[in-house]
Amino acid sequence: MAESIESLGSVDRTASSGLLTVIRDNSECAEFQAIVDGEVLGRQPYRRYRDHIVLMATHVDERWRERGISSALIDGTLGIIRSAGATVVPRCKLTSDYILHHPEFRELVPEQYQGLLRQVSRPRN
Repeated sequence: MAESIESLGSVDRTASSGLLTVIRDNSECAEFQAIVDGEVLGRQPYRRYRDHIVLMATHVDERWRERGISSALIDGTLGIIRSAGATVVPRCKLTSDYILHHPEFRELVPEQYQGLLRQVSRPRN
C-alpha cells in the first residue's frame, strides 16, 4: 500500500478581478487548486522529484479566464512551495513567465533549472 503524501497546505489570494481565491495543495491528486466559493476553477498539476516540485501546467476553466485566476493560482502555489522549503522546476510556460515577472520567486528555481525560465509571447493589441 502506497504512503499518502502530506499536503503542503493552502493560502488565500485575491485575483485581479477581486475574487477571493483559496489556493490549496491537493496532494491526493498531485495538483494545486484554485477554489472560489467551493468550486475548483483552476489546477496546476505537479510531480515531486527529490526536494523539487515540478509544476507541469496551469489550467483554468474557460468560463473563468481573463479574471486573474491563473496569476492567483501561480502566486499562491509558489508561496506554498516557498513555505514548505521546497524548490520549483517550472515546466509550465505560464509559471516560468510569472517567475520572470516576479523576481521575488526566482530563488525558488535551482541554478540548473534557470534555463527553463522564458517569457511567454503575447499578442499585440
